[in-house]
Amino acid sequence: MNRGLYIGATSLVANQKKLEVLSNNLANVNTTGYKKDISLTETFPEKLLMKIKDGSTPIKSRRQSEFNNFNLEGPDARGVYTAQAGKGYFVVETPHGKSYVKEIQFIIDEGYYKTFYTDNRSELRSDNIEDNYQYKTDHENYITDGQGNRLRGEDGGPAELLVQSVYYPDPNVIGTINAGVKFHKIATDFSPGALMETGGKFDLALNGPGFFKIQGEDGTLYTRCGSFVINGEGNLSTLDGKEVLGQGGPINVNGAEFEVTKDGRVIVDGDEVGVLDIVDIRNREFLRKIGDSLYKMATDINGEEIPAEEEPFTGEVFQGYLEESNVNAITEMVEMITLLREFEAGQKAIRTQDEMMDKASNEIGRV
Repeated sequence: MNRGLYIGATSLVANQKKLEVLSNNLANVNTTGYKKDISLTETFPEKLLMKIKDGSTPIKSRRQSEFNNFNLEGPDARGVYTAQAGKGYFVVETPHGKSYVKEIQFIIDEGYYKTFYTDNRSELRSDNIEDNYQYKTDHENYITDGQGNRLRGEDGGPAELLVQSVYYPDPNVIGTINAGVKFHKIATDFSPGALMETGGKFDLALNGPGFFKIQGEDGTLYTRCGSFVINGEGNLSTLDGKEVLGQGGPINVNGAEFEVTKDGRVIVDGDEVGVLDIVDIRNREFLRKIGDSLYKMATDINGEEIPAEEEPFTGEVFQGYLEESNVNAITEMVEMITLLREFEAGQKAIRTQDEMMDKASNEIGRV
């Protein structure tokens, strides 16, 4: 029963944080260039659940027959393997300890067998849907041999290594159990917002994946918000004075006529004065919001900024337009109502557990 209280509490904490993310999205539904946040949750590691004083057959007499339940499929066209452990378990190394799972998908990255995620980018890279999702393994989990050693491709083929690494527990193990759910992280949905015509000559919008580069106080910043002005030095800048970068540095736009072509060339009084430095970022999952629709690359565990994997911009620049927020207010409100109901359900579960403990200690105890 105590475990039920803890699991219910983790649900309430996770839902509270998800509600905060939703509220922030709704608050920015009209913010130019805003990209909505998505809450990601995960369970705590799956632990083995055992019966006490069980008299089952010793494991050594059963292990060989259970190898027949192992199954491995793949790799598919993108290098993904799917494996089922049958009556055993794969042992996965996570930041919170060992986790025991029956089925797992993995790829071989730099020789190691690792779980993965997709960047889930909205723009298409090719006509093949599978090519539009890039598998990544940053900070993901390792498959181990159960003794803490990470599986490596150089030690043998996938089938051979996985068969040897499947952990077959004693028969008194009846399954797995976890300690509930936890809030993992906030991811940003970079899908494009609608383009709104403003007529402003300094209003720019990007049609396609990419970011304007902005000169920050301690490095390069990125933004999709093209609401620009001219600062005191005559350079193109954001509303708070940060200069917009061209391929040769800040762009001076002093003049009567100002025009930006679809390929980003800046023309003032008929002369080209620069080209906007617009880039796509391959590892955009490491972009972190710092306010005012600006992004900065995250830092690693050593405090060093993760380098941006910049690629050439292949879209178009529209002058006289701004990109609206990609938040759908109706969808967010529906999800908020769902979250509130889940929160209420978690409260009821905790209340039920509390009532059961009260009866166990006060009524059953008297009997």
